[in-house]
Amino acid sequence: MKKRLIARHPVAELASLLLFGIFVLFLLLMLLFSARIYQQTVKNTNAENTLGTAVSYLTTKFRQHDTVNGIFTGKLDNLSALCFRDTLNDQDYITYIYLDQGNLKELFTSDSSSANASAGTTIAQLSDFQISESRPGFYSFELKDSEGNKETFYLHQNSVSKEAS
Repeated sequence: MKKRLIARHPVAELASLLLFGIFVLFLLLMLLFSARIYQQTVKNTNAENTLGTAVSYLTTKFRQHDTVNGIFTGKLDNLSALCFRDTLNDQDYITYIYLDQGNLKELFTSDSSSANASAGTTIAQLSDFQISESRPGFYSFELKDSEGNKETFYLHQNSVSKEAS
């Protein structure tokens, strides 16, 4: 039995090499585009998580304290704060939510004690936190994260004191 030698043509080898090169180039382009899409998705998710966490937390606290005189705006160490009043065992306590050095913080303290803003617990990292009460019981919130993403929302207190109406 004789073995036949098949002659190789340079054109066939070049075509195979060209096809392989196109395949590798296509794979590299797909990898680059996928990496860019992944980075953008992670960036958007982080922004949504930061602002979403803060919005959810504020909304939950607001709803928990929706009682007469339970919600008001105030100051803590010259920082604007959203304040919630609790009464436990005939003692008044205030929960302050405020922005301190790029962190949205919460501080729960006795109404009669002197509170210090640096003692608060960090909720989220924000670059801006604005709250205003346009009318009694109507609050406007504006949050901004370190990436510049903004979130504005409004909450209405159902239990507004008779004096404020």
